[in-house]
Amino acid sequence: MGHKVDFACRACRYEERDLGVGRGRRPWPVLRLFRCDNCRSVGSAWVDEGGLARCSLCYHDDIVLLPDDAASVACPKCEERGVFTHHLGETWE
Repeated sequence: MGHKVDFACRACRYEERDLGVGRGRRPWPVLRLFRCDNCRSVGSAWVDEGGLARCSLCYHDDIVLLPDDAASVACPKCEERGVFTHHLGETWE
């Protein structure tokens, strides 16, 4: 099962809410957190086994996949530290 994640940067107030992370009932595909420097966003995208991960906003394929339990990452808008808040109680299948 997966859970929801929020991203927030206090410096520039950029935020993304309710990003899905994890897998459903089947092992593939999985939702992974990413950072896209092309459109300067943070999000989650479906990644298939051996498949190419793409930004879910601009469809660019040069994204940085982040660990599912990432606590922080440089904000794609201002490069300051932004934090992820994991809502482990809010699961999805």
